[in-house]
Formats: sequence, C-alpha cells, structure tokens
Amino acid sequence: MTVVGVTIDPPREGLVLPKFPGTSPLTAPEATSLYEAMAADAFLAAVESGGELLVNYRSDDDIPDEHVPTDADAEAEVRALVDAVLDDEQREDARVEVQVGSSKAARVGNTVSHLLEREGVTSAAAVEPDAPLFLRKDVDSAAMKLRRSPVVLGPAADGDVYFAGFTSPIDFTGAYDVPQVESLTARALDAGHDVDFLPRSIRVRTGDDLRSLVAELSARRAAGRLVPAHTAARVDELGLRVVAEDGDPTLVRE
Repeated sequence: MTVVGVTIDPPREGLVLPKFPGTSPLTAPEATSLYEAMAADAFLAAVESGGELLVNYRSDDDIPDEHVPTDADAEAEVRALVDAVLDDEQREDARVEVQVGSSKAARVGNTVSHLLEREGVTSAAAVEPDAPLFLRKDVDSAAMKLRRSPVVLGPAADGDVYFAGFTSPIDFTGAYDVPQVESLTARALDAGHDVDFLPRSIRVRTGDDLRSLVAELSARRAAGRLVPAHTAARVDELGLRVVAEDGDPTLVRE
C-alpha cells in the first residue's frame, strides 16, 4: 500500500493560488474555494484508490507572517477541510500531520524518509493539491509503477512535478530546485535508482492553467470520461468556460 501524502497549505486567501486575482477572472475568496475543491479531490483520489491518505500541512511557523492571522490554527483549518470531504470511515484511516522542514525539499524529504525508514511502509508519495486531474485510477497506476521502479515522477508544465513517489529514500537536498523534474531525477540517479514517469498533467496555479483545466473538464464530460467531482462542481458554480475571442482561447464567466 502506498502512503499518499497530499502536501497542503491552510486554505487562506492570498496564501493559496496567489496569482489568480491577477491572471484569472477569480477573486481571492473564489480562488481559495477552488483550491479547497482541488484538495478535496486529491484526498478522495488517495482514499478511493486503496492507498493510505496522509494530509501533510504547513504549520503557521513556516508560513509568511502576512498570511498568519492572529487567530490562526493551520491544523484546525486543514482538519475542517478533511472532515468536510471524507466520510466517517475514511476519516478514521486518514492521517493529518504537520510538515517539518525549512524548504519544500526538506519537508517532502522528512515525510518520505520517515515513512520509508521509520514506519517501514512499502512506498510513499508526495502529491500536490493543485493537480485535480490526478484521479483514483492514476494513483493506482502510480502504485503499479512503484512496484517496478524505486522512483516515479509525475511531470507538469515548466519542469514541475505533481507526484513524486518512492520505495527507497534519496538525498532530498536540492531535490525540488527548478526544474523539479530534473532535480528529482538527478537525486534518484545519484542514489542508484531507476526512475519512471507518469503522463504529464496540469497543475493549476495561474489563469492560463485554469483555462486549460476548464477546457479539459468540458471535453472529458462530453466524452463521458471521469472528472474530479469537487473541482468540476466548483468550476460550474463559478460559471467558468473557455471561448474563442479573436481566434484565441479565452477564459470567461457566464
């Protein structure tokens, strides 16, 4: 069984999807609600695949001061989101734990290394909450690949990754340096590990990313294919669609 760690920030305006108000039709509160919907789909993809869900959140000590309100409680905010998404049985099996480390690489490395070396799990993965098209079937596919390769990566645009899975630890120093997919691969090869890759998928962090997501959700629905339920519902509630303006795809609100 793969432990799927969803690396989440507390869903606060300006902290999550900070580029959206300037690059998309969404306001900061709407962007936050979309982030929550995408995270919800990540949680469900993990638990419905038969994997073990670990919701790995950033603490207030690791968040810039301007995004830490006086009454902040990162754990409570994240647990509230988990409780709203999972049913009683799913919540019993899910874990909510704080990230430890001064950088992205350190936080992921500490989590993965602890799971593999201290808890003795077969495989551990870090999944980004802004990759809503990484569905249950894709979690299953990643787990199968991890039976054959010690490191499996899911590439996204600009050399980023939405998934990083391991059956054996690596040296995570600099592993998330840009471009992430190259840095993680280099660290895996340094450790003597084979590396395999999942199909490329979308990480939604800018208006351009959202435009691509909205178009693909529409296409998948038309073709009768699976879509991330919470994300698709929120996109509908926000009235988002892609139209042609002067021959260019444009994200608009109905």
